[in-house]
Parts: sequence; C-alpha cells; structure tokens
Amino acid sequence: MKALRLALLEFRRFSQPVMRKLALGMIVFVPLLYGSLYLWSNWDPYGGLDKVPVAVVNEDQPATVDGKQLNAGDEFVAQLKATPIFKWEFVDADEAKKGMESGEYYFSITVPSDFSAKLASLAGQSPERASIDITLDDANGFIIGMMAETVKSQLQNQINTAAYTTFATTMFGSLGELHTGLADAANGASQLASGSAAASDGAHKLADGLGTLDNGSSQVATGAQQVSDGANQLNGAVQPIAKFAQDALPGVQDSMASAAEVSGTIDTDINRVKDLACKQDPDGEICSRLTGIAGRADNVNGTIQGANKTIQSLSPGQIGDAAGKVQQLTDGAKQVADGARQVNEGVGTAKTGADQLAAGTDQLKTGSSQLSSGLASAVSKLPSGDSADNAAKADVLGSPVGVNTTNEHPAGVYGRGLAPFFFAIALWVFGLVAFLLLRTFNARAAAAKVNAFTVALGGWLPAGLLGIAGGLVLYVVVDVGLGLKPVNVLGTIGMVVLGVMCFSAIAHFLRLALDAVGDVLILVLLMLQLTACGGLYPIETAPAFFRAIHPFLPMTYFVDALRVTISGGVGWHVARDAAILGAIFLIAVGASTLTVHAQRRWNMMRLKPAVEM
Repeated sequence: MKALRLALLEFRRFSQPVMRKLALGMIVFVPLLYGSLYLWSNWDPYGGLDKVPVAVVNEDQPATVDGKQLNAGDEFVAQLKATPIFKWEFVDADEAKKGMESGEYYFSITVPSDFSAKLASLAGQSPERASIDITLDDANGFIIGMMAETVKSQLQNQINTAAYTTFATTMFGSLGELHTGLADAANGASQLASGSAAASDGAHKLADGLGTLDNGSSQVATGAQQVSDGANQLNGAVQPIAKFAQDALPGVQDSMASAAEVSGTIDTDINRVKDLACKQDPDGEICSRLTGIAGRADNVNGTIQGANKTIQSLSPGQIGDAAGKVQQLTDGAKQVADGARQVNEGVGTAKTGADQLAAGTDQLKTGSSQLSSGLASAVSKLPSGDSADNAAKADVLGSPVGVNTTNEHPAGVYGRGLAPFFFAIALWVFGLVAFLLLRTFNARAAAAKVNAFTVALGGWLPAGLLGIAGGLVLYVVVDVGLGLKPVNVLGTIGMVVLGVMCFSAIAHFLRLALDAVGDVLILVLLMLQLTACGGLYPIETAPAFFRAIHPFLPMTYFVDALRVTISGGVGWHVARDAAILGAIFLIAVGASTLTVHAQRRWNMMRLKPAVEM
C-alpha cells in the first residue's frame, strides 16, 4: 500500500500545469508512436508498387514472318499497361537514363531492337531466345531491387504472354495437326505410288498383250482374205471343176479346218485381252472398244466355225447340191474377210490406247514417288517431338524470352544496402542521448552577456565533437568489421560528419527551447523520419501522409547521399543533399542563437519548468 501511495504522489506531481499532464500523456503514446506509425507506413508496401515510377523503353523494330508483321514490343507494352504492377512510364532511352540518374525512376525496363526478330526466329530451325533488359540502381534504394526481383516472375509471365500472343499462337497454333496431316499425306502418297506402280505394270502387260493380238489379228485378216479369194475362185470354177469335186473336197476341208482353228484361237485371245483391260479400268474407253471388237470376233468365229462344219459335212455325193451354195460360201467368206479387217483395225487402235495408258501410268508413278519424297522431306523438317536434337529448341519455345538484370551501382549485400538508413538512426539517437547528459548552454556565459551565437555554438559544440567522434567510430567498425567498403570513402566520412552535426544541432535546439518536451519531440521526429525518409521501401509505397512530409525531413537527404557514396551514383545528388543538410544545420544553430537570446530574460517558466528531466 505504501508503494501504491508513493506512485499516486508521483502522478499528483503532474496534475498541474497542463503541460505536465500532456507530458505524462505523451509517455502513454510512446508505444503507439513506435508501433503504429512504423506499421502504418509499411503495412502493405507491395500493394503500393503501382505508385513506384519505372521507366519502360521500347526500342523494338517489327519483324516479318511469312508475310505477317510481328510487333512483339508493342504487345509487351500493351501487356504492361493492362497490368500496372509498377507505375509504368513509357519514355525513350535518354529520358530513362536521365530519370534513373535523378532518382525519378527507380529502375528501367528496355525492350531491345531485335526483340521481334528473335521471336520470329522461333519459326525456323535455329530459334533464338529474345530478351528484356532490366536496369537497377541501388543508389535509388536497395529494397526496390529486391522488390523487383520478387515480382520478376509476374513480369516474366507478362513478357511470355506478349511473346506467345504475337507469335506462338499465330504461327504454331496447329503445328501438331500440321505434322500429323503431313505424315498421313506422306503415307497416302506412298500407297498411291505403290498402286500406280502396279497399274503401270498392268498397263504394260495390256500393251504387250494387245501387240500380240495385233499380230494375230493381222494373220486372221490375211487368212480370211485368202479364204474369200479361194471362195471366189471356187465359185468361178465350180461348174468346170464339179466333176473334180470329189478329188478337191478333202483339200478344201483341210484348209477350212485350219481357218476354223486359227479363228477360234484369235477369238479366245481377243476375249482374254478384253477381260484384262476391263479389269484394270472397267469404265475406260479401251475396255469399251475391246468389248465391241470381241463381239465382232465372236461373230466372225461363229461364221467360220459354221462354214467349217458345213464343209466338213460335205461328201462327194453332195457336191452337186453344194455347187448351188458356193455363192453363199463366197458371200460369207467376203464377210469374214471384212470382219477380220475390222478386228485388225480395232486391235491396232486398242494397242495405241494401251501404249498411251502405259505412258500415263509411268508419269503417275513418277509423280507419286516425287510427292511421297517431298512430303517425307517436309515431315523431316518439322519438330518431331521425340528427337534429342529438339531439346534445346523446346527449351527456347517453352520460355521464349529471358530477363537480363543489371545493376548500375550494386550494393551487393543486404547490410550494405541498408547501411544509410541505420547510420541515420544511430546518429539521430546520439543527438537525443547526448543532451540527456550535456547542458544545452552555459547559463553563466549567457548571464554575462556573452554573444548569443557564441553561447549557442558553445552549447552545441561538445555534443557535436562527441557526435563526430562517435560517427567516425561507427564508420570504422562497420567498414573494417563488416566490410562496408564504400565506393567513395571520403564522401561517406564527410556525410557522416555532416549528418551528425545536423542531427545534433536539431536536438540541441529542441532541448534548448523546450527542455524535456524537446526530448519528446526529438523522439517523435525520429519516428516520423523512420517511416517517411524512404530508407527501406520507396516512399511511393507509403500512405499519403508520409509521402507529404518526406521532402521536409533531414534524414531523407542523409540517406540519399550515403546511398550514392556507399554504392555509387551521380555526384550531384551528394552535393545537393550536403547543401540541404548544411542549410538545416545553420538554421538549427541560428534558432538556438535566438533561443539563447530569448532566455537571457528570466521568468516563472524558467524558474519552475512545467516538465523537468
């Protein structure tokens, strides 16, 4: 109970005046300042990437594939516009370079001039992977490079989508069907070549058979003419030689039997040739002609066979009766001769057609072979999908565009990239702690009417000198112990010295002017600067409040300058930041001078401060 009573007595000390109550309330809000402000500013930095300006340079030149123009660079730009991962700024190369140097753009994306041309090479036998160039600069912030790497996969998807949209879907959409169709066509052509070869052989056999038939039909025609001539002679001499018929009849019967035998053979040959031709081409002209010839040959053969039968049936006793029929025999023999001549002419025509058929099937066979070879060659030039030689091509087609990342001024490691931010925190906290131990001014000198500037400068100088020493110790330990290795050693040391001078001068003024309340304000300023100086994430990812106060915070310029001196970058950044920090230092010293001058007059607030440390 005594402990509780003592605690209440301590709280009662802050009951009057109002400033003491406010000071006590500020202590309650210290966790809120540390926790909520920092969480608020970094609650969703990736959700604010669409406010981070990034330069996009499209230098791509269109390419032509099979008469179609390929504009992959324009398609990629369209993909970026449709998906604003960052705040894309579409500029030319010079503007992008200047923007990177000034810090206007955090990084740049460049589409090279051969982007479409390399995508067009995917249609050939030697495909090349296209590329997109990303240029980072850790002088503009280390974390933004890591964020760019994090969203690199999304960027790769956009790039590949642009590539496939402009080329793959139009040029290779039916590649599998094309390969299958050509293979089927090659197989069909091969079968056609085989069939045409068989047709060619059959046509040659038909032509050879008709040649034989032509010779035989010529013999039939000659024999039939001889029979006709003999019949005429027989008719002219029938009466004179009737008495000799008994002696002549056997010879005539023998001749007629031979003619009947030859006629039967020819008739059989004609029908065999007709059957062969009609089997090859049932609806062809040759088949039609041979069918007519075969019909006439059947008629002639029937006539000859009938005549032979009649003659063979004659006997010497019938000679007298036969004399009257000799005229009929003469007429029939004439018809046989005429029919034989027609058969001979028809067979000659059929042979000519068969020769043409044989020549045509030879051409068909040759053309089919060429078609089969050509299609097989075309299939062999297409990706088969099974050949080991296609592995590299498949890899290019699977990821047609690569992303080349370069860093103009790489920080290298995480600690080196964040060193400017933590140096700023360390030097600012020094100013807060220093004046908890050191007096802000010499009251005796102020009362002795010493120049106010001298008193103010003398009040700051001990903390300033200690701060410079502490800053140099910090630099040496981090450089030697951790390997900071700044690209500009003297510039880094100079900025550390200037930074601790500026920060301690601000702390000196606030502590001098507001005493204990000044310490609270120093703490509040620390919290605001941690969240709004852009030391971790790009300030564009922070809420609007932090973006608004960003340009007015001294830590903003200290962090920016150290990034350049440690990782490299544009020198005028350092000069600008140093000038601003120097101006803030002079303003702080000037404000402290005015405060010293004002405090030469004593009042109740100075005799009994509302809040005491």
